[in-house]
Amino acid sequence: MPTIKDVARDSGLGVGTISRYLNNKPVTTENRLKIAQSIKKLGYERNELARGLKTNRSFVIGVLIPDLTDIFATMLVQTIEQIAYNHGYNTITCDSRGNDALEREKIRLLVRRDVDGLIVFPSNDSAANEAYGKLDIPLVLINTNITDSLYDTIRSDDFEAGKQAGNNFYKHGHRRVAIITQMRNRPGYLRAQGFFSEFGPSHDPSLLYDGEFSIDDGYTAMKAIMESENRPTGVFTTNYYTTIGALRYCREAHIEFPEDISFIGFDNIGAIPILGPPITIIEQPIVDIGKQAVSLLLQQIEHPDISTRTPIEMLLKTRLVIAESVKTI
Repeated sequence: MPTIKDVARDSGLGVGTISRYLNNKPVTTENRLKIAQSIKKLGYERNELARGLKTNRSFVIGVLIPDLTDIFATMLVQTIEQIAYNHGYNTITCDSRGNDALEREKIRLLVRRDVDGLIVFPSNDSAANEAYGKLDIPLVLINTNITDSLYDTIRSDDFEAGKQAGNNFYKHGHRRVAIITQMRNRPGYLRAQGFFSEFGPSHDPSLLYDGEFSIDDGYTAMKAIMESENRPTGVFTTNYYTTIGALRYCREAHIEFPEDISFIGFDNIGAIPILGPPITIIEQPIVDIGKQAVSLLLQQIEHPDISTRTPIEMLLKTRLVIAESVKTI
């Protein structure tokens, strides 16, 4: 089996340089490339057990999400795994299936596996407060709205995302715009609040379509909107799945944007780009959320002063991508 000395000999670099590379210490770009090529050529594999005994770490990060079938969560996990791997860490990913009890069980499982830290997308905020209140382990919470959290949190600025959509409609002359959301879901609630804040202190409650973040509910809500007597001039969907459902109905009913109605969707991922002409849409910074989550966690792991540090709350801006699905009226 190739050794670190073999890698040094093949790359023409010193053992110290190879060691710095393997332990994620600063190495020039040129040397990093040489080392990576030699490792691949020789089939060198680092002895993780020996590495762990030396550093008292497992070099494994636990990742817990509420639903592996959710495209946002899946893309987030892909980013986290890649960034963690680039820093010398592997990941174990678990799915809580949106169940609070199972979430706590999975957390205990990951802790028993001696992971160095956890990145968790909680199933709901109230359960998260109870589940993570006494954990003595580096932890980053994603897309949670827990206030006064003991741990670092990172999420999209959902209120601002709603404002971006509302402002775009308002400046194009729209005053009656429907929104399809899920009010019991904190991000959905905040997106709705931000959206309506652009239309003044009061809004027509009939313009709020509250349901599940699902394709079926998006479809049903869009159908109801288009069949209503006092049809609004535009529609804003606040989630990937409701956007898919609304677009599916419009495709079946031969509804065109913006000729028949103006439209702004959410999360420009998955099937949305292929469901028709480009639409104006809110993009969440999925890759940035994953990168920052790993960065925050590694700071805790490598500087274990959890008891004295102040938890970080990071809000990342969404982006309004303009197409031609909103007309001026």
